[in-house]
Parts: sequence; structure tokens; C-alpha cells
Amino acid sequence: MRAIVAKKLGPPEDLVIEEINSLQPGPGQVVVDNRAAAINFPDLLVMEGKYQVRPPLPFTPGKEGAGVVKEVGAGVDRLKVGDRVMVQVEYGTYAQEVLADESQCYPVPEDVSFEEAAAIGIAYQTAHFALFARANLKHGHKVLVTGASGSVGLAAMQLAKAWGCEVIAGLTTMSKESLARANGADNVIDVSGAEVRDTIRDDIREITGGGVDIVIEIVGGEVFDGSVRALNFGGSLVVVGFTGGTIPTFKVNYALLKNIAVTGVNWAEYRDRDPEWVQRVQAELFDMVADGKIHVPVQAVYPMDQVVDACQIIIDRKIQGKVVISMS
Repeated sequence: MRAIVAKKLGPPEDLVIEEINSLQPGPGQVVVDNRAAAINFPDLLVMEGKYQVRPPLPFTPGKEGAGVVKEVGAGVDRLKVGDRVMVQVEYGTYAQEVLADESQCYPVPEDVSFEEAAAIGIAYQTAHFALFARANLKHGHKVLVTGASGSVGLAAMQLAKAWGCEVIAGLTTMSKESLARANGADNVIDVSGAEVRDTIRDDIREITGGGVDIVIEIVGGEVFDGSVRALNFGGSLVVVGFTGGTIPTFKVNYALLKNIAVTGVNWAEYRDRDPEWVQRVQAELFDMVADGKIHVPVQAVYPMDQVVDACQIIIDRKIQGKVVISMS
């Protein structure tokens, strides 16, 4: 089978495509005939050795894919050969076959394409756990999503809107306003300015007459500072990432004075600690797709030999959904 392989740590240009041996499942594992793999920003970090999990060289990148179960190992009782599944692993989906534990596979409805299934994994799961498990989202909440044009941002806006919330998108590139509004934003603010620590609070106050109940914070730096100041009394901010490159600090006396909660979400910990919870969330997400409550914005599908071009969309910050690699 063909696989995209990193033989050394570095940029996507260092990846090679090779024929490698077919995979064999161990106890509790399945081999998936992989049809599509989604590209995520963390994949690029893994390639360069900058992620918290560093696979031994050589390795195949990729955290999410979708395909058909090809073979099952001893002890597998929930899945069978021929089942359509979405796969979530630490690495390995940029290949025509993927080895995964049974718990890392999620049944895919017949009316969801493999490209859509690959694209609705990590981002939507992360957004769901951030909103519900960490921030206790309720109908009518006012929600600010920073870094809103990225995959987690788009997912968070869609989910919050589906729950009847007022959604505000914080963008570092205002040319993506139409994208944000198409994915649930009622209002849009610019979070790229020099005085963003003040402008976020002021813009939110003008839009809402006060503040927001929840912030899904993806950018970091002074965007984090401004977002904290934009919270209502008793509000919650959930740290998802630091796409701006700067990890902020927080003065805890501010949490005391405003009765706010600043927390974080690491989806992989939920996957590893409570896989059945993650299974329930993914089933709910697929149901929401089927009901038309959310949609999967697949921006582009590339063949395997154009993986560098596919990764470049993320590097150049031209992402407007999810970029997928076809394994056909």
C-alpha cells in the first residue's frame, strides 16, 4: 500500500510517498482501508517535531481519516469487516491503510461521505468538548470565538448557533468575514489590531451592551487578554490553542474579582481517558449533520502526490474549512 512518509523532521516538502507493507491488526485493533485523510495544523507540528507527541522516525503523519474496515484483530466485537468508520489516531492516516484500536474508530452513516467524515473529527470534537464539557453552554448564551476562520473556530460557531446562542467571530483576517457569517456568526470583530487588549472589550460591549458568557480562545497573546476582559460576570473562557504564536499569562485575581473561569481543553485526553464519551459525542455530531444543523465545510480535496500543496493552504493561512487528501 502507498503511504506518505516523514523520514526526517521538517516541512511538508520533506515528505515522500512510498510503497510499504500492508498492516496487520493486533488484539483489539482494526486495519482500515483508508479513503480520505484530513489535514490539521497539529499535523504540521508533528512533522517538524514541535508537537507534544513525537513519533519515532520514519512515520506517517495524519490524525484523522475515514474508510472501510479491512481486517479485525482478536477481541474486536463492535466492528466488522466492511463497516464504514472515521479514525482518530495520534499519527498514521496519510496512508491507504490505517491501524487503530477499535475504540479509535467511529461508525459513519451511509449518507456522510468519507471526505466529510474525515473532516468532522478532531475540530468538531474539540469544539464540542470546549463548549459543553468545559464551558457548560446553554441556549441564549453570548459566545465569542477567536481565530474563528480555522477549523475549530468554524465548528465552535456552528455548534453554538445550533444551540440558539448569539455568536461573535473574532478574526485576524477580516477578508474572511463572509466565511464566518456563513458558519454561524451573527457579528464579526477584528482581533488583529495593535490595541486589541482594549478593542476586543470595547467591540463586544458595543455589540452586546455588556459582555459575553463564553469565549472559545484559539489565538493567544493579547487576544487572550482582551477576551478575558470581555467576559460577563460568571463567564467562562476556554483555551483551545495559540495560533498567534504567543502563550499568554493570566493574573488569577481577575478570576476572583469577576467570578470567571479560565480553563482549557485537550481533546486527546478525553479520547484516551473516556472513549465511550467521545463515541457518544461523535454520534451526536453525525446526527446533527444528518439533520442539517451543522455542515462540514470541506474546502478542497487533493490527491496523495499533492500533499505539499494541501499543507501549504494551512501554512499560508488560507484555510476556509478542512483540506482533505484522497487516498484513491
